[in-house]
Amino acid sequence: MSTVATTPAAISQRTHRTLKKRLQAYARSLTDIGLILLWLPATFSGVILWETLGFVPEGPGKGERVMLWGLSTNGWGEIHLWVSLAAVAFTLFHIVLDWKALKGAIRYFIRARGLPA
Repeated sequence: MSTVATTPAAISQRTHRTLKKRLQAYARSLTDIGLILLWLPATFSGVILWETLGFVPEGPGKGERVMLWGLSTNGWGEIHLWVSLAAVAFTLFHIVLDWKALKGAIRYFIRARGLPA
């Protein structure tokens, strides 16, 4: 026989736990999507600004010359800066959100190598 409490307080507590888990899963999903949507343009703009690939014009006034899609080096630099800052903020939020899982994974890898925890 099952010994699940059916009092209104017990039902409310189970519902609260279920709702909390759903909200955490939703927040994790949005964070993961946000990380992808922010790190991709940060990487793309970083590749465009990488001088060894030849996208960046050379010589005097290179920051004002038009590069790709009508943006100058300065314009791409601004995009890269702000998108990268937002991506770092999302990454820090992701670490805070999954701190318990991160600690467990680190603990697992330390024990798997035979090191004292």
